[in-house]
Order: sequence, then C-alpha cells, then structure tokens
Amino acid sequence: MEGTSINVSSTCSRLKLVLSFLTFVAAHASAQTYFLNGTATESDGDCYQLTTTQGNQNGTVWYGEQIDLTVPFELSFSMNFGTFDGTGADGMVFVLQDVGTDALGENGGALGFSGFDPSFGIEFDTWQNGQFGDLITDHIGFISDGSVDHAPPTGLAGPVNANINGQNIEDGEDHPVRITWDPNTNAVAVYFDCELRLVQEVDLINGIFNGQTNVYWGFTGSTGGSFNNQTVCLAPNIIASESLVAVCPGGSIELNVSGAPNTSYTWVPADFLENPNAATTLCTPDSSMTYVVSYEGFCDTDVSDTISVIVEELEVFYTSDPTSVLTCDNPTIEVDGSSNFPSGIDFTWGSSDAGNSFEANGPSASIDEAGNYWITADYNDGACMDSLAFVIELDTTTYQSSLVASNPTINCAVDTVLIQLLSDGNDALYDWTTPSNANFVWTDEPFELLTTTAGAWEVITTNPANGCSSLTGLVLGEDFTSPVVEAGFADTLTCSDPTSLIFGISVTPLDYSSTISWNWDEGALNALDPYAPTALEPGTYFLTSIFEENGCIGQDSVVVFQDPEATIDASSARFPNVISPNRDGLNERLTLYLEDSPDFPLLSIVQDFKLAIFNRWGNLVYSSQGNPVEWDGRLNDDEVAEGYYYYKLEYLIVCGDEQRGTLTGGFELYR
Repeated sequence: MEGTSINVSSTCSRLKLVLSFLTFVAAHASAQTYFLNGTATESDGDCYQLTTTQGNQNGTVWYGEQIDLTVPFELSFSMNFGTFDGTGADGMVFVLQDVGTDALGENGGALGFSGFDPSFGIEFDTWQNGQFGDLITDHIGFISDGSVDHAPPTGLAGPVNANINGQNIEDGEDHPVRITWDPNTNAVAVYFDCELRLVQEVDLINGIFNGQTNVYWGFTGSTGGSFNNQTVCLAPNIIASESLVAVCPGGSIELNVSGAPNTSYTWVPADFLENPNAATTLCTPDSSMTYVVSYEGFCDTDVSDTISVIVEELEVFYTSDPTSVLTCDNPTIEVDGSSNFPSGIDFTWGSSDAGNSFEANGPSASIDEAGNYWITADYNDGACMDSLAFVIELDTTTYQSSLVASNPTINCAVDTVLIQLLSDGNDALYDWTTPSNANFVWTDEPFELLTTTAGAWEVITTNPANGCSSLTGLVLGEDFTSPVVEAGFADTLTCSDPTSLIFGISVTPLDYSSTISWNWDEGALNALDPYAPTALEPGTYFLTSIFEENGCIGQDSVVVFQDPEATIDASSARFPNVISPNRDGLNERLTLYLEDSPDFPLLSIVQDFKLAIFNRWGNLVYSSQGNPVEWDGRLNDDEVAEGYYYYKLEYLIVCGDEQRGTLTGGFELYR
C-alpha cells in the first residue's frame, strides 16, 4: 500500500492521547503496564533497553492496553541508539500491530519488525541495507506489514535523514521523539530532535488494519553482526487524562498529563490535590473544579493544560434504536447506555425475566426478546453506581387474508374466474404474486380481479406498522379435457336388411360423466338407447358428447349406407295355415312371410298389398289395399267366428327387381 504525502508545518499543535476505553482513576492510572519480550529489559525511569552490545539480539516492548485509532493521539518519548557509529546497528521501530503483547519479530536488518501482518511501523534505522532502499545515513521511514523494504507497496514514505542535518544519532544521547496521528486527515507525523521529519497520509484503519480500530503499540529493536545499546524511555504518564473527568461525591480521581520525562509540574489551584507539583496527582474534591497544569513539554516547550473535574451523583441513561418495540421489521433493538460522567464507566446489562438472552458489549446491547431489562453504570469499581429499568415490548400483530375464487377450475364452461381477496387489515399492504404470463384485469384493485389464467395465485399481507406479514394463496385449476368420441359403425342397409344397429360407440376418458346425443339432417334413427341406436334409413348421424365436469364437447359421425342393388327372392312368400288371435302371443296375426327365410321382415319390402278374406260360404270378411297389414281376426273391432277362411292376395315386392304375385289359399282360425 502506498501512502499519500501531505504538507504540515514544522510546528504542530499539541495533541493529547485520549483512550475512550480507559478509566483514568486511581485504580487504573498506575496500571500503565508494558510487556517485554526477547532481549528487552526494564531500566530505571520507565526506560526499556531492547538490545545490548551483543549480536543477533531481538527485543520488543508493548503497552498493555490497545490504542483507539478513531481518536487523535500524541506520543512523546526519547530514544537512545548507543555509542557505536560505524559499527553500530541495527535500529528500532515504533509499531502498531494486532498480533498481541507477546509479538516478537526477527533480528538483524529486520529491526524486529518482520512477521507482523497487518502492521504499521516508523523505523529509526542506523545501518544501511541496500536491498531495502536504505540511506547511508541514519534515517527514518514509514513501513508496513512486517517489511522494512522502503519500496511500495509496503514502503509508505521515506526514507529521510533522522537528524535534519544528517548527523549521526548513535552518539549516546537521548533523542526526543514525538509521533502524532489525526484520524480526520489520516495524517501520521514524526518529529525527531524537535524537528518534523516525515508526515504522510496513511489510512491506518481501512488501508492497514482492514477496518479494525483498536491495536497494540510499542517498540521493536534488533542487532545482527553489528550491535548497540538501544533504549527507549517513556514518560510514566504517557497516557493522559481527558480534559473533562467526573468523580462521585466523596470520591478521588488521579489527574495525569503527558509531559516530557523528568519535567516539573504546577497545578493551579492546589485545592483538593495530593501533590500539586507532580505529573500524576490524586484529586479528592468536594465540588466541581477546573485545574490548570503548567509543565515543560516536548523539546523544552512550555505547555498549559486544563482539566475540569465534575463532582455529582452518577446517573445512567439509555437510548434504543429504532424504538423500544420489537417488530418483524426490527427483530433486534440496539440499546446504548450512557451516563452524565464523561468516562470511566463500566456498564452491566441484565434481565429480570428468566431465560431472556441478549448480547452486551460495554455500553451497548443487542436485544431480540421482549421483556424487562435493566442497565447499571458502575464508576471506579463501585465508588458510585446507578441502575435503570426499562421494558422492551413486542408487536407482531399480523393481518390474515384469504383468496376466494368464483370457480376452482378454468375450463370449457368457465373460461373466466373472479378471484377475491378478503382481509382483516384495514391499513394492510398487499403484494400479489401471479402465475407466469398471467392474463387478468382488476375490477377492484387490489381486492378483486378477473382472470383466464390457471396456476398459483398468492398474496403477502403486510402490517405496515411492524412489517409482519402472512401468506395466502390458491391454485386455480385448469381442465380442458375434451371427450374423445367414437360414433361407431353400421352395416349397409339393404332391402333385406333395412335397419342396422350402430356398433362400437364409446366416449373416453371414462373418469368423466358424459351426456351424449344424436342428431342428423337426413335419415331416421331410433336412439332411445343412445349407446345402441338403430339406423332406420341411410344418412350421416352425428354423436355429440359433453363432459359434465368441465363442459368440454367432443363429436364424431357415422355414415350409414344403402345398397340399392340388393335383391331377395320372394317366390316362397306364404301365409300361415292357422292363426289363434287369443292374445297369448303366439300366431296372433295373419302375416305374410318367406317360407325360405321365416325371420325376414317381408312386409318391409312390400310396396303394394291387396288382401281379401272370405268365409267358407264365400262371403267377404275383410279387405285391405295399399300398405301391407297383418290381419288380427277382427272386423270393425269385432272378433270373427272361429272356422276356416280363404284368402286372396295380390302383391308387389320391390327389392332389387319388382316381383308381383298372387297368393290364394285357406287357413284355420282358432281362439
């Protein structure tokens, strides 16, 4: 990653390091703990020796609390690089890293910085390593991600001479160093020997630490084949109090400013202070106070700071985002605690409802269950406390809807269906989902529509007050199954077979209820049984079927033919020699028949029929001319007497050729 250079004047305003997560009170101010690793050792006066005059050493010192990169900071300290100039090596690095307080790199030219990724470093290098782009003079550079190479992408700025005049810094002297960071401009600046040496725009949070805001800081140093005593001295009060602090009535607080080592301090007024001439002093006020402290700062500059101490009872507050009501739109409520104290507060969250769970992190909590909760603010391990109860409510009121169709199926009889939406929510929002490529028109949007499209219709009904929704739907069926009609077949009509039963009639599929009917333009059909009709005349007969379930229609036709050339031999035409019209169903009538084919309906082909019947005395009893008849032994509805009768018949039979004949004879009539 390559930084962006910016211009800063050589005289920068003093910045304080304010760590929002620290509580600057008596119990914490003295706990500015450092962790030493490798060859690092602690010396007097808050000094730490990273290496000695031995080769291949590697030492680190890390501050115990992480630093918050979202707020500006200033660190002032002194560095001593030893007394060996031409043979002295290798240097030290100020480091920001997220590895932890046990981080230890490599010795030699790596300056103990290698292996820290991600990381940011300001190197103070006293040995030229040409492969890293080092200057021949003692120099300063901005580096990153565990690499001391000054080339991009890990080299961010520099190298430049450590001393503004390029003088040797391995002179056994303590060299004052100041480092500042401003998150508003992403400016990192380093001062050496009271001179601004390098400033660069570096996005520490996003560009280096991938959005991480809290990191560890400290120093690394190493030697290789060459060596030096290398020491860093930190002010015991390097982390300063905030400019506004609070204390409980009757309580005490340590006030702390970050001056240079071994500097004198003057606090005004001296009221309620344990030592008004110390960098760190215990304050036990009985009312709110404002103190001005004067001291010698970086590079012998005179500095004045103001710290206001508020004395009041602790009060805890909370705010909830977006509301204090859990809904479907907001299944989690973020609750933030605060107090009237500017800092130093520990927050504890809890619920008086058994089983309620939530996530809490310091002053913030995430709650996803309704119930009774509380927050407690604790200052200085119970020096003063305050609690506040609050209620998280739940609103999951859900509107219910239903879809009703005027017909469950679109079919041949019903090609348009009315779908209605019924809902119990007056202010509900409705989101319809229709079948693909649906064809419909609104009759009362969004509650009523007409459609010709089958498929799944769904509606999501949403309560706009809380985002809770319900789903309803219906599947509109589709049935356009038409009858498959077989009108069957018939024999050819002849004069000998003048009628024919129509065979092979069928309607499928069989799982539908079918209504069938016959119709024709010319011909005659006996269709009392529509599945077994009899064709009486030639013609085309149409069979129509309608399915009761869907109204779909199917049709087929059968053609009945007449054979005009068919003939029959009528020479065996006879009358029976006896009849018995006694209503027993046997021999009831005097019927003309063919002796050679008794079952043939001979009368059906008789065109002219002249019959005369005489009694035994020669008297005419019955006569008929025209259509063929079958005499039933009656005269004018009166039964004639039993006895022997004579007949004379003249006939014309047309079946193919015309056949004329005369029959005479007699028969006996019994009852």
